[in-house]
Amino acid sequence: MFQLNFTPGRTAFVDNKELLFFSGYAYLGMNHVTEFLQHVQKGIELYGAVFPSSRISNTQLNLYSETEKLLSDLTQTADTVLMQSGFTAGKASVETIAADTALFHAPFCHPAIRINNNSVLFFSDWANETVDTINKNNYATPPVILSDSMNQLTAEVYDFSFLNSIKQNIICIIDDSHGMGLLGINGEGISSRLPKKENIEYIITYSLSKAMNIQAGAISCSNKNTADKIRNSNWYAATTPPSPAMLYAFNHSQKIYQQQRETLNKNKKFLLELFSKYFDIKFHPELPVFIFREEYDEDFFAKQNIIISSFAYPDPKGKKINRAVINALHTDDDLIKLADALNA
Repeated sequence: MFQLNFTPGRTAFVDNKELLFFSGYAYLGMNHVTEFLQHVQKGIELYGAVFPSSRISNTQLNLYSETEKLLSDLTQTADTVLMQSGFTAGKASVETIAADTALFHAPFCHPAIRINNNSVLFFSDWANETVDTINKNNYATPPVILSDSMNQLTAEVYDFSFLNSIKQNIICIIDDSHGMGLLGINGEGISSRLPKKENIEYIITYSLSKAMNIQAGAISCSNKNTADKIRNSNWYAATTPPSPAMLYAFNHSQKIYQQQRETLNKNKKFLLELFSKYFDIKFHPELPVFIFREEYDEDFFAKQNIIISSFAYPDPKGKKINRAVINALHTDDDLIKLADALNA
């Protein structure tokens, strides 16, 4: 385990020694983008760092509704509810599920949206089984499908086209924390590739802290009534709202996010070319995540002054997953050094 002296970017300092950093989830590297930080500072000047008030108070900052409108437009949904974090967003989402509703958990559901055990099948097998089960039964209330949009630990982006085959009304709760800000032309996440059918209601829950670097969560709903229901929950009313300074920065940084996404995509393309001769590296072309064999662990890379992501998850006693996570701050030289390390 590495104890870092400062917030990492393309590098990190450990005991005052600078190492290349290929870990974490700051995909767009926003914490080191000067213009973004200037927006944060301006937000602090206008609103302060914290707005210690309930979201149901009779005194509200219009900044929150402005941000919710921006997120609804981005995800093309009816309404969005801002939350304190991605975890509280997930918990508030599953609280909307009626009692005795039939639940279908995908192979990977973040604990924020998990109610029962996840499926042990491969995603495609689970999808086929779910379609078959739902179509063969009649339900008093719409069954609920729960899934993450991707599995960043195995470099998979899930295909939800199977939903087109479901005939009756369903509700899909999807955690898009690692897709939001990363996937899509405008960083809209998984929303743009979900089937649009009248019988499907979507509740997309996500953190804004990964790609966007905003300590907040949100729930984008295809049904406005669901958003209203969430606003009547304790998860919404009893938590301190996100920092207004950070939301101000988010609202004024959409062009910066786009520029950083373009840079990240160039980095991914360049590293894919460098890794082309290695057939045992697992990756998805849309994700800045590259998974190595077991022997390429943190100790292997640390000897070459490189930090990678290497830990067991979700079972801390399980086998470690060794991954290099690149971000928009990395230079070509950084990526060459990462690829060259595999030749050591």
